[in-house]
Amino acid sequence: MSVIHYQKKEDMKFEAAGNGILRAEMLPGMVEGVHTYKCRVAAGTVVTLETFGDQTQIYYFTKGEGYVATPKKAFNIEEPSLFIPNMDKEENLLHAVTDMEFLQLTCVMLPEDYEQFDHWHIALPRFCPLSGCIEYIEGFRPEGIKALSILDTHFLTRMTMGAIIGKGPNKADPHSHDNLYQWYYGMPGTKFIYRAADEEIELHEGGWAFIPTDIEHAIEIEPDETVNYVWFEIELTKAELAAKKAQ
Repeated sequence: MSVIHYQKKEDMKFEAAGNGILRAEMLPGMVEGVHTYKCRVAAGTVVTLETFGDQTQIYYFTKGEGYVATPKKAFNIEEPSLFIPNMDKEENLLHAVTDMEFLQLTCVMLPEDYEQFDHWHIALPRFCPLSGCIEYIEGFRPEGIKALSILDTHFLTRMTMGAIIGKGPNKADPHSHDNLYQWYYGMPGTKFIYRAADEEIELHEGGWAFIPTDIEHAIEIEPDETVNYVWFEIELTKAELAAKKAQ
């Protein structure tokens, strides 16, 4: 069985999701309770963004320009940007000035998630353009490959998100995570080699990849190529972590 699960953009099947949105579920069934979608909206369209009271979710705008209007504020989308609704407490309207694409990433909340959310979470709604995200340093990643924190650990229960950007030739050393499921989305212009265990793929713009926990993984960018992707992570549940510890 493959360690790397990868779906190319041309293999994504879009269907009308209502309200003017075309949506494709990417790599369904990787983790119970987690759904990952790619969405498209045509220029001039105004759509109501889906919200939930029992799921945490992230919207990440990857292409195009527009703005999100909440009852109290409007947020301009002029670059890749994060938007997290205030759960199902208010309506959020997306106004597409140009054709737009975005990720919709959701996770069903467990009792432990409700407990964490009630104890502490980032103020919602949350909007942040990529240029406003914090850069961070990792020992296995060299200079020339920049890492940005889009959504930090426990800001929204078990969800986190970040971005990796750089030019080739360059590479990052192998590393692994024992408590995280990981997904990757290729942003415009990206082309790099992604390795996990003894497998490798060439990840391109619009591609979506997934690996489970405890897998060593690394990237390599060839000369004249670019790495530009966002990663999305879900922390294992308390039950999953306890089961791993008991092994």
